[in-house]
Amino acid sequence: LIPDTNYVSFLYAFDPRPPFQLLARSGYFCLGFASTSEDEEGGTINPHSVLTHNRPLQQNNETFACAQIHYVSTIIEKLGDSSTAVIGYGMNDCTARLVEVSKKEIARLLFPDPWDMVASKKPS
Repeated sequence: LIPDTNYVSFLYAFDPRPPFQLLARSGYFCLGFASTSEDEEGGTINPHSVLTHNRPLQQNNETFACAQIHYVSTIIEKLGDSSTAVIGYGMNDCTARLVEVSKKEIARLLFPDPWDMVASKKPS
């Protein structure tokens, strides 16, 4: 039985004071598969990670290079590096993974520069 449900994620930011108003929300994204290379992963490969590659995310007849199901379980500041966040997430209810993300990248996803969208359009 193959589930017909896919999970995607988005970041959100809210005011830390009541009534905790939503300030920003990123667009949808998915978190990638683990590499099969210890050099790329920066450590020991989880032997169960290969099980996640056979169920990629599919949306609108397009297949993406990430798990069909992923769920972010934690976002914390990296110890000793206040410019980096560590995101922990599970893939296809099978294995877990940690990735490091620059806080500047998180801010860019939450508060995109509208001029970037204009500059990326090519004249016809």
